[in-house]
Amino acid sequence: MKQILVPTDFSDNALKAALYAAMIAKKTNAEILLLHSMEQVEHMMRQPFVLHDKFVEEMTKGRVGEMKAFRKKIVREFPGLKTKIKITEGSPSSRIIEYAEQQQPDLIIMGTKGVTGLKEIFAGSTTSGIIGKTKCPVLAVPEDYKLGKIDAVLLATNHFEKNIAWLRPVIDIAALFCATIHVVVFLDTDTSEQEDYTKNARQLSLYVDYLKNTFPTAVFKGELLDGKEFEPTIEKYDSANEVDIISMFTYPKSIWEKIQKKSITKKIACHSKIPLLAITAQ
Repeated sequence: MKQILVPTDFSDNALKAALYAAMIAKKTNAEILLLHSMEQVEHMMRQPFVLHDKFVEEMTKGRVGEMKAFRKKIVREFPGLKTKIKITEGSPSSRIIEYAEQQQPDLIIMGTKGVTGLKEIFAGSTTSGIIGKTKCPVLAVPEDYKLGKIDAVLLATNHFEKNIAWLRPVIDIAALFCATIHVVVFLDTDTSEQEDYTKNARQLSLYVDYLKNTFPTAVFKGELLDGKEFEPTIEKYDSANEVDIISMFTYPKSIWEKIQKKSITKKIACHSKIPLLAITAQ
Protein backbone atom coordinates (compact mmCIF):
# COMPACT_ATOMS: atom_id res chain seq x y z
CA MET A 1 0.00 0.00 0.00
CA LYS A 2 1.56 3.29 -1.15
CA GLN A 3 -1.05 6.01 -0.63
CA ILE A 4 -4.18 6.45 1.48
CA LEU A 5 -6.56 9.32 0.73
CA VAL A 6 -8.21 10.87 3.79
CA PRO A 7 -10.81 13.61 3.12
CA THR A 8 -11.39 15.85 6.11
CA ASP A 9 -13.68 18.62 7.34
CA PHE A 10 -11.53 18.98 10.51
CA SER A 11 -14.23 17.42 12.69
CA ASP A 12 -13.58 14.90 15.47
CA ASN A 13 -15.14 12.27 13.25
CA ALA A 14 -12.68 13.07 10.45
CA LEU A 15 -9.80 12.95 12.94
CA LYS A 16 -10.86 9.49 14.02
CA ALA A 17 -10.80 8.33 10.39
CA ALA A 18 -7.40 9.96 9.88
CA LEU A 19 -5.96 8.19 12.92
CA TYR A 20 -7.37 4.91 11.61
CA ALA A 21 -5.65 5.62 8.29
CA ALA A 22 -2.41 6.47 10.09
CA MET A 23 -2.53 3.16 11.95
CA ILE A 24 -2.65 1.34 8.60
CA ALA A 25 -0.10 3.67 6.96
CA LYS A 26 2.50 3.05 9.67
CA LYS A 27 2.26 -0.67 9.06
CA THR A 28 2.64 -0.29 5.28
CA ASN A 29 4.88 2.80 5.09
CA ALA A 30 2.14 4.46 3.03
CA GLU A 31 1.73 8.20 2.51
CA ILE A 32 -1.41 9.91 3.83
CA LEU A 33 -3.05 12.34 1.38
CA LEU A 34 -5.15 14.80 3.41
CA LEU A 35 -7.83 16.48 1.29
CA HIS A 36 -10.17 19.31 2.27
CA SER A 37 -12.79 20.82 -0.02
CA MET A 38 -13.99 24.33 0.83
CA GLU A 39 -17.61 25.18 0.29
CA GLN A 40 -18.21 27.29 -2.82
CA VAL A 41 -18.77 30.98 -2.18
CA GLU A 42 -21.47 31.55 -4.79
CA HIS A 43 -22.98 34.42 -2.82
CA MET A 44 -19.81 36.40 -3.57
CA MET A 45 -20.08 36.00 -7.33
CA ARG A 46 -22.01 39.27 -7.73
CA GLN A 47 -19.06 41.15 -6.27
CA PRO A 48 -16.16 42.35 -8.45
CA PHE A 49 -13.80 39.52 -9.33
CA VAL A 50 -11.01 41.18 -7.36
CA LEU A 51 -13.07 41.04 -4.17
CA HIS A 52 -14.17 37.48 -4.86
CA ASP A 53 -10.61 36.32 -5.50
CA LYS A 54 -9.41 38.08 -2.35
CA PHE A 55 -12.11 36.42 -0.27
CA VAL A 56 -11.20 32.97 -1.64
CA GLU A 57 -7.51 33.67 -1.04
CA GLU A 58 -8.10 34.61 2.59
CA MET A 59 -10.40 31.64 3.17
CA THR A 60 -7.84 29.32 1.64
CA LYS A 61 -5.13 30.64 3.96
CA GLY A 62 -7.41 29.94 6.91
CA ARG A 63 -8.12 26.40 5.77
CA VAL A 64 -4.44 25.72 5.15
CA GLY A 65 -3.82 26.70 8.78
CA GLU A 66 -6.58 24.34 9.94
CA MET A 67 -5.18 21.58 7.75
CA LYS A 68 -1.69 21.98 9.22
CA ALA A 69 -3.13 21.85 12.73
CA PHE A 70 -5.13 18.76 11.78
CA ARG A 71 -2.02 17.08 10.38
CA LYS A 72 -0.08 17.96 13.54
CA LYS A 73 -2.61 16.06 15.66
CA ILE A 74 -2.12 12.94 13.54
CA VAL A 75 1.68 13.12 13.41
CA ARG A 76 1.75 13.63 17.17
CA GLU A 77 0.13 10.21 17.55
CA PHE A 78 2.15 8.62 14.74
CA PRO A 79 5.61 10.25 14.54
CA GLY A 80 7.38 9.92 11.21
CA LEU A 81 4.13 9.55 9.27
CA LYS A 82 4.42 10.69 5.63
CA THR A 83 1.70 13.20 4.74
CA LYS A 84 0.67 15.55 1.93
CA ILE A 85 -2.09 18.18 2.07
CA LYS A 86 -4.45 19.44 -0.64
CA ILE A 87 -7.08 22.22 -0.44
CA THR A 88 -9.77 22.43 -3.13
CA GLU A 89 -13.04 24.32 -3.62
CA GLY A 90 -16.41 22.80 -4.50
CA SER A 91 -18.62 19.84 -3.70
CA PRO A 92 -16.75 17.47 -1.33
CA SER A 93 -18.02 14.34 -3.08
CA SER A 94 -17.04 15.58 -6.55
CA ARG A 95 -13.62 16.77 -5.45
CA ILE A 96 -12.86 13.54 -3.60
CA ILE A 97 -13.74 11.49 -6.68
CA GLU A 98 -11.67 13.77 -8.94
CA TYR A 99 -8.64 13.71 -6.65
CA ALA A 100 -8.86 9.94 -6.29
CA GLU A 101 -8.84 9.62 -10.08
CA GLN A 102 -5.76 11.84 -10.27
CA GLN A 103 -3.76 10.26 -7.46
CA GLN A 104 -4.96 6.65 -7.73
CA PRO A 105 -4.61 5.91 -3.98
CA ASP A 106 -4.82 2.34 -2.74
CA LEU A 107 -7.55 3.20 -0.25
CA ILE A 108 -9.88 6.05 0.78
CA ILE A 109 -10.63 6.29 4.49
CA MET A 110 -13.44 8.61 5.63
CA GLY A 111 -15.45 9.30 8.72
CA THR A 112 -19.20 8.82 8.49
CA LYS A 113 -22.17 9.91 10.59
CA GLY A 114 -25.21 7.73 11.06
CA VAL A 115 -28.43 9.03 9.49
CA THR A 116 -31.98 7.77 9.76
CA GLY A 117 -35.48 8.38 8.43
CA LEU A 118 -35.97 11.32 6.07
CA LYS A 119 -32.37 12.42 6.51
CA GLU A 120 -31.24 9.09 5.07
CA ILE A 121 -33.58 9.36 2.10
CA PHE A 122 -32.94 12.98 1.16
CA ALA A 123 -29.48 13.74 2.49
CA GLY A 124 -27.22 10.81 3.15
CA SER A 125 -23.56 11.48 3.84
CA THR A 126 -20.55 12.49 1.79
CA THR A 127 -19.11 9.05 2.45
CA SER A 128 -22.13 7.18 1.07
CA GLY A 129 -21.98 9.53 -1.93
CA ILE A 130 -18.46 8.30 -2.68
CA ILE A 131 -19.16 4.58 -2.36
CA GLY A 132 -19.59 2.94 -5.74
CA LYS A 133 -18.44 6.04 -7.64
CA THR A 134 -14.71 5.48 -7.42
CA LYS A 135 -12.61 2.48 -8.36
CA CYS A 136 -10.69 2.89 -5.13
CA PRO A 137 -11.98 0.94 -2.09
CA VAL A 138 -13.61 3.15 0.56
CA LEU A 139 -13.26 2.42 4.27
CA ALA A 140 -15.98 4.25 6.23
CA VAL A 141 -15.27 4.77 9.94
CA PRO A 142 -18.36 5.49 12.13
CA GLU A 143 -18.26 8.46 14.48
CA ASP A 144 -18.88 6.31 17.58
CA TYR A 145 -16.30 3.65 16.72
CA LYS A 146 -13.45 3.17 19.19
CA LEU A 147 -10.09 2.56 17.52
CA GLY A 148 -8.45 -0.70 18.45
CA LYS A 149 -6.75 -3.85 17.20
CA ILE A 150 -8.30 -5.55 14.17
CA ASP A 151 -8.80 -9.26 14.89
CA ALA A 152 -11.67 -10.19 12.58
CA VAL A 153 -12.77 -9.01 9.13
CA LEU A 154 -16.17 -9.98 7.75
CA LEU A 155 -16.60 -10.51 4.00
CA ALA A 156 -20.29 -10.55 3.07
CA THR A 157 -21.04 -12.03 -0.35
CA ASN A 158 -23.67 -13.78 -2.41
CA HIS A 159 -21.78 -13.67 -5.71
CA PHE A 160 -18.70 -15.60 -4.50
CA GLU A 161 -16.33 -13.12 -6.16
CA LYS A 162 -13.05 -14.52 -7.50
CA ASN A 163 -11.59 -11.35 -8.97
CA ILE A 164 -8.17 -11.07 -7.30
CA ALA A 165 -8.08 -7.27 -7.60
CA TRP A 166 -11.44 -6.97 -5.80
CA LEU A 167 -10.42 -9.36 -3.04
CA ARG A 168 -6.96 -7.90 -2.52
CA PRO A 169 -7.98 -4.98 -0.20
CA VAL A 170 -9.72 -7.41 2.18
CA ILE A 171 -6.79 -9.82 2.17
CA ASP A 172 -4.18 -7.09 2.62
CA ILE A 173 -5.91 -5.36 5.54
CA ALA A 174 -6.51 -8.68 7.30
CA ALA A 175 -2.86 -9.63 6.75
CA LEU A 176 -1.62 -6.40 8.38
CA PHE A 177 -3.25 -7.42 11.66
CA CYS A 178 -3.20 -11.23 11.29
CA ALA A 179 -7.01 -11.07 11.37
CA THR A 180 -9.35 -13.94 10.53
CA ILE A 181 -11.60 -13.36 7.52
CA HIS A 182 -15.20 -14.45 8.15
CA VAL A 183 -16.86 -15.20 4.81
CA VAL A 184 -20.64 -15.02 5.23
CA VAL A 185 -23.63 -15.57 2.96
CA PHE A 186 -27.07 -14.25 3.95
CA LEU A 187 -30.37 -16.02 3.21
CA ASP A 188 -33.77 -14.42 3.73
CA THR A 189 -35.92 -16.75 5.85
CA ASP A 190 -39.10 -15.37 4.25
CA THR A 191 -38.13 -16.28 0.69
CA SER A 192 -35.50 -19.03 0.89
CA GLU A 193 -36.39 -22.71 0.38
CA GLN A 194 -34.47 -25.71 1.65
CA GLU A 195 -32.78 -26.11 -1.72
CA ASP A 196 -31.45 -22.55 -1.38
CA TYR A 197 -29.77 -23.49 1.89
CA THR A 198 -28.26 -26.63 0.39
CA LYS A 199 -27.05 -24.85 -2.74
CA ASN A 200 -25.52 -21.89 -0.90
CA ALA A 201 -23.91 -24.07 1.75
CA ARG A 202 -22.15 -26.02 -0.97
CA GLN A 203 -21.14 -22.87 -2.88
CA LEU A 204 -19.81 -21.30 0.31
CA SER A 205 -17.74 -24.38 1.12
CA LEU A 206 -16.23 -24.41 -2.38
CA TYR A 207 -15.62 -20.66 -2.21
CA VAL A 208 -13.78 -20.85 1.12
CA ASP A 209 -11.63 -23.66 -0.31
CA TYR A 210 -10.87 -21.43 -3.31
CA LEU A 211 -9.87 -18.54 -1.05
CA LYS A 212 -7.64 -20.75 1.08
CA ASN A 213 -5.87 -22.09 -2.00
CA THR A 214 -5.54 -18.63 -3.59
CA PHE A 215 -4.41 -16.86 -0.42
CA PRO A 216 -2.64 -19.60 1.58
CA THR A 217 -1.28 -17.26 4.26
CA ALA A 218 -4.73 -15.92 5.18
CA VAL A 219 -7.14 -17.53 7.67
CA PHE A 220 -10.76 -17.99 6.51
CA LYS A 221 -13.95 -19.09 8.21
CA GLY A 222 -17.22 -19.67 6.32
CA GLU A 223 -20.71 -19.15 7.76
CA LEU A 224 -24.22 -19.33 6.31
CA LEU A 225 -26.47 -16.73 7.98
CA ASP A 226 -30.24 -16.48 7.80
CA GLY A 227 -32.77 -13.99 9.05
CA LYS A 228 -35.63 -11.70 8.07
CA GLU A 229 -33.38 -8.71 7.32
CA PHE A 230 -29.74 -8.41 6.26
CA GLU A 231 -28.59 -5.58 8.51
CA PRO A 232 -29.70 -6.89 11.93
CA THR A 233 -28.52 -10.39 11.03
CA ILE A 234 -25.05 -9.09 10.16
CA GLU A 235 -24.98 -6.90 13.27
CA LYS A 236 -25.83 -9.88 15.48
CA TYR A 237 -23.04 -11.93 13.90
CA ASP A 238 -20.57 -9.05 14.22
CA SER A 239 -21.33 -8.67 17.90
CA ALA A 240 -21.09 -12.40 18.65
CA ASN A 241 -17.79 -12.77 16.77
CA GLU A 242 -16.27 -9.38 17.65
CA VAL A 243 -15.86 -8.40 14.00
CA ASP A 244 -13.79 -5.23 13.49
CA ILE A 245 -14.43 -4.50 9.78
CA ILE A 246 -17.32 -5.38 7.45
CA SER A 247 -16.32 -5.67 3.79
CA MET A 248 -18.80 -5.72 0.92
CA PHE A 249 -18.76 -5.39 -2.87
CA THR A 250 -20.82 -2.73 -4.63
CA TYR A 251 -22.20 -3.33 -8.10
CA PRO A 252 -23.50 -0.82 -10.69
CA LYS A 253 -27.27 -0.39 -10.36
CA SER A 254 -29.81 0.13 -13.11
CA ILE A 255 -31.87 3.37 -13.12
CA TRP A 256 -34.90 1.43 -11.84
CA GLU A 257 -32.92 -0.11 -9.00
CA LYS A 258 -31.67 3.34 -8.01
CA ILE A 259 -35.24 4.62 -7.88
CA GLN A 260 -36.58 1.62 -6.00
CA LYS A 261 -34.10 1.35 -3.18
CA LYS A 262 -30.80 2.50 -1.79
CA SER A 263 -27.68 0.35 -2.09
CA ILE A 264 -27.36 -2.11 0.81
CA THR A 265 -23.68 -1.22 1.07
CA LYS A 266 -24.51 2.48 1.46
CA LYS A 267 -27.16 1.71 4.08
CA ILE A 268 -24.62 -0.30 6.03
CA ALA A 269 -22.18 2.63 5.77
CA CYS A 270 -24.82 4.91 7.30
CA HIS A 271 -25.91 2.55 10.07
CA SER A 272 -22.93 0.37 10.97
CA LYS A 273 -21.21 0.82 14.31
CA ILE A 274 -17.97 -0.65 12.97
CA PRO A 275 -15.91 0.33 9.90
CA LEU A 276 -17.19 -0.72 6.48
CA LEU A 277 -14.86 -1.50 3.58
CA ALA A 278 -16.78 -0.93 0.32
CA ILE A 279 -15.16 -2.34 -2.82
CA THR A 280 -16.46 -1.36 -6.25
CA ALA A 281 -16.95 -4.41 -8.46
CA GLN A 282 -16.09 -3.02 -11.89
